Amino acid sequence: MSPRRAPAGPLAPAAGPDRGRRVLALGSVLVAQVMAVVDYNVVSVAIPWLLRDFPGSTLAGLSWTITGYTVVFAAVLLPAGGLADRYGPRRIYLTGLAVFTTGSLACALAPGPGALIGARLLQAGGGGGVVALGMSIGVDAFPGRRAQAFALFGAVSGIAAAAGPALGSALVALGGWRWIFLINVPLGVLAFGCGAFGVRAVRRDGTRGLPDLLGAAMLAVGVAGIVLGLVRGPDWGWTSGRVLGPVAAGAATTALGVLASLRHPRPSVDFTLLRARSTALGNGGMVLASVVSFAVPLAAALFLTARWDYSTLGVGLALTPAPLTSALSSWLSGPLLRRLGTRAVLVGGGIAGAAGWAWPAAIGSDGPYALVLLPALIVGTAGTTVLTIALQTLSMAAVPAGRSGSGSALIMLARSAGSAIGIGGLTALLHSASAAGFRAVWAGMALSLLLTALIGGTCAGRPPPGADGGRRDAAEGGHAADSVP
Repeated sequence: MSPRRAPAGPLAPAAGPDRGRRVLALGSVLVAQVMAVVDYNVVSVAIPWLLRDFPGSTLAGLSWTITGYTVVFAAVLLPAGGLADRYGPRRIYLTGLAVFTTGSLACALAPGPGALIGARLLQAGGGGGVVALGMSIGVDAFPGRRAQAFALFGAVSGIAAAAGPALGSALVALGGWRWIFLINVPLGVLAFGCGAFGVRAVRRDGTRGLPDLLGAAMLAVGVAGIVLGLVRGPDWGWTSGRVLGPVAAGAATTALGVLASLRHPRPSVDFTLLRARSTALGNGGMVLASVVSFAVPLAAALFLTARWDYSTLGVGLALTPAPLTSALSSWLSGPLLRRLGTRAVLVGGGIAGAAGWAWPAAIGSDGPYALVLLPALIVGTAGTTVLTIALQTLSMAAVPAGRSGSGSALIMLARSAGSAIGIGGLTALLHSASAAGFRAVWAGMALSLLLTALIGGTCAGRPPPGADGGRRDAAEGGHAADSVP
């Protein structure tokens, strides 16, 4: 028997006649990932220019360009993943890219704040579909090598996050705020073209008849209500009817949508995936890890300005080590998962991340940046990054190939939930930007990561036979005792 040939490189798609198609598919989802990461936060850079260009507009009104995008983006994730499992990812993914690109052009041409908000909602609808499916399409380009795929996506996201604020500021300074949307048009066309030729046209579900459209609508509306309450809670008041009403109604509607999906012969989302222990644990851990990863940039920026009086430029430079560390840690996560196994990486990453954020909680704000915050930004970010990639691998380990759309959509929804909880909790604790408030934030981050490490310590056993996360990916993890790659 001839020895098995080693892969050409850590990021190389599998060799064969369809190598070119896989490269195009991978290129498409990576470009789409960069657009999504940059676009998610770049509008905040343009708010001052929007207030100037739209006389009579208010900060509260324009904030809906961010809030509305977040709400619609989260609401679209699950239905998009479920529809992709039924009709194949290519159709839904390319539709999402077309909608996102059209929405970006509409944002760039918006004559007023109302039109801009509407265009942002359209953009978010397409972006949610693209992000929900990008992960599963990217994994298809790495057959049997999920950890490397997740590591690549993490590295690209880290670099995009590092460059995003600077890129947005440069575009606004050079051409005005409309350019932060206009740049998405050629990138969207490029991603669409690569995806059209690279993503396979495969119908994954052979059953006939319409899917559960009512269940999909209830899930979208329910998730939107919950996210709306969490995002607007700091401004409207956590105990106000405007917050409690949408959250309660959203939770009830989401529960009805889940029940409808479980009972329908053609569900819009396959929630039975959560019956697999690895899928449930991975997504639960993803919520906790995302609480930290999404709260860190805002918490650190507030700390630097409120406690140490840093300038805007100084804050940007001081935060740069975090996304750069994230990109490097993502790159190294694949080899770590192969050599140590998922359980070891989950526990080690959670402990390292917790130690990083426990450091400023223990020593307070007295001391230089290099002693107080820099160690947390490096150690805490590195631990959180490898932990997140291990959680993604765990979440998808028992997901069959025909249900990867729903599997990746569940991960992205868990990330969105963690983001909303993290930002909401952060604003509640830092209403006065006191030293005690920041200590509570750092301690809360450390506790969330410790709980995630505890989840990682319970991972054991093999994936179910026939699951896409079976033998090939189990070998990737390095240890048979660790259930997942």
